[in-house]
Amino acid sequence: MRNGASITGILLFSLSQSCLAATNGAPETYQRKCEVIDGVVVCKSLADELAHLPPQEKGERLYQEADKRHGPLMGYGSPGYGDSQSKFIALIKDPSGRQDTREIRLKYLENTPDGNKRLMIFDKPKDLKRHAMLTISHKDGADEQWAYDPDNKQIKRIQSNNAFTPLSGTDITFEDISSQDVAKYQYEYLKDAQLDGQRCYVVDRIPKDKYSGYQRLETWIDKSTYLVRKIHYYDRQGSLLKTLTLDDYQQYNDKYWRAGEMRMENHKTGGSTELVWSEYRFDTGLTEQDFSLTSLRNVN
Repeated sequence: MRNGASITGILLFSLSQSCLAATNGAPETYQRKCEVIDGVVVCKSLADELAHLPPQEKGERLYQEADKRHGPLMGYGSPGYGDSQSKFIALIKDPSGRQDTREIRLKYLENTPDGNKRLMIFDKPKDLKRHAMLTISHKDGADEQWAYDPDNKQIKRIQSNNAFTPLSGTDITFEDISSQDVAKYQYEYLKDAQLDGQRCYVVDRIPKDKYSGYQRLETWIDKSTYLVRKIHYYDRQGSLLKTLTLDDYQQYNDKYWRAGEMRMENHKTGGSTELVWSEYRFDTGLTEQDFSLTSLRNVN
């Protein structure tokens, strides 16, 4: 028995290594689960496991995999790093071609007892300097969002029914930069499709929040990496409202993948906002004290 178990273990290891070599390390296929069934070693990839699931379950499993590997969008980053800091420039363009710019810093803390936390600090333009927003996410229920105005030294709670308000003149709303935890949506797999030569899964995310400004978010997930490549945002009436595209993905610390560019097009107004990200840093030593209402008031 011990010898048989040993042979089985060696066979499983050998097969897993051959699977990795045969696929050149493509994330979609090399993460195979192997088990012995009636004396035969059977290996399945995630794609194999999902092939015959109903659309709702398949859509949820696909997005769970994307979230597990890479975390939410909009400056949060891959899970498992504790804390991070980054910067982005928001380039705002209205339908007439007039442009405006925002420069913003982000601080993020993962898996605190209250939920993940993010502090957003404006550096430019001058009239917005030291304006800041603190977000505390919860898996159940709406995120807490607090805004600080240094001109009158006041902190205001952003109500859930105001989550569809644009962020500082951009085409991005407070809802767009919320945590978007997996449990806050229902899911449906729609189809496989090509996007710029890349094979993608297309999954609908349907917000559970009654105050959401969206009917659904049609999300394009790269089959080989599980990185989100594009999102179509449909309004409550079912019309296409906005499109977010994500490009220039780069890896940091040999494990964290982040988009260097995000572009939000507003099909209703004809405007757009491009986010250009830089200076990603991970495990920088931030603590919960850096994400309190006191720290919000004392940002610099």
